[in-house]
Amino acid sequence: MGSLLGGSTSQNVDTKTDSNTPTELPVNAIRPNSQQPRVRFDEAALEGLRDSIKQHGVIQPIAVRRASDGYELISGERRLKAAKMAEMASIPVVVHEDVSDQASLEWAMVENLQREDLDPIERAKGFQVMMSRLGLKQEQVAERVGLKRSTVTNHLRLLELSEEVQDALIQRLLSMGHARALAGVSDGKQQIVLMEKVVREGWSVRQTERSVQAANAGSGKGSAKPDPVKTQGRESWVLDAESRMRERLGTQVVIHNRSDGGGKISVSYHDSAELDRIMNTISPRGLI
Repeated sequence: MGSLLGGSTSQNVDTKTDSNTPTELPVNAIRPNSQQPRVRFDEAALEGLRDSIKQHGVIQPIAVRRASDGYELISGERRLKAAKMAEMASIPVVVHEDVSDQASLEWAMVENLQREDLDPIERAKGFQVMMSRLGLKQEQVAERVGLKRSTVTNHLRLLELSEEVQDALIQRLLSMGHARALAGVSDGKQQIVLMEKVVREGWSVRQTERSVQAANAGSGKGSAKPDPVKTQGRESWVLDAESRMRERLGTQVVIHNRSDGGGKISVSYHDSAELDRIMNTISPRGLI
């Protein structure tokens, strides 16, 4: 399990096992993981896996733990579901002893979050579950799944989007970049209005960001007196610098560059906790 967690074993995870040697267990003797965080599975992908299992069998064993009434799945739910669809009588497993509920949840979470077919909202909700149910901070979640903290932060911000915008992202009508820009609008109705224009008119991410900036300025959430900076034809270095700062800080950043070479940088935050995180990123407490 150490390799699954990026080479370091969590203090909260007990990895004691009987053996790493796979054995066979009846499919019906294994109950689903009670800690399974993922509830939606792509049916077409499952059918493809079922067909592969019919032809080649289950190549990679699933992981289970002993339960009072048999065995409970730890990880490998897609393989177990597909094996049942293929009407397999048994499946190769590795049996792990003394695995706690918390360890089972973490293992299942990490396995799911490392999958490439998750949509951004599924991944964001997974990060949220790890934080709430495992008591982890964003930095710890990022370490567990092998990502940058800014990536975790950017995904979590998607959960602030209205349900309609989240659905558009799930359906791939929006890109991650579009959704991150729309998250800069606090009003849910305004998010939906902008989202519909993005989809209908095929806006680029840059166009979306400029529209978000204009919407915030118009609602009084931006600068009361906007700087003399054009919303069209902005210098490429400004756009690149904004992108780099957003990636670093995990929030919306707008550079207001004046023709005389001066200007200002606007960094958005939603609450005191996010402000504290941004402050610690820019200037850690030990350096202030």
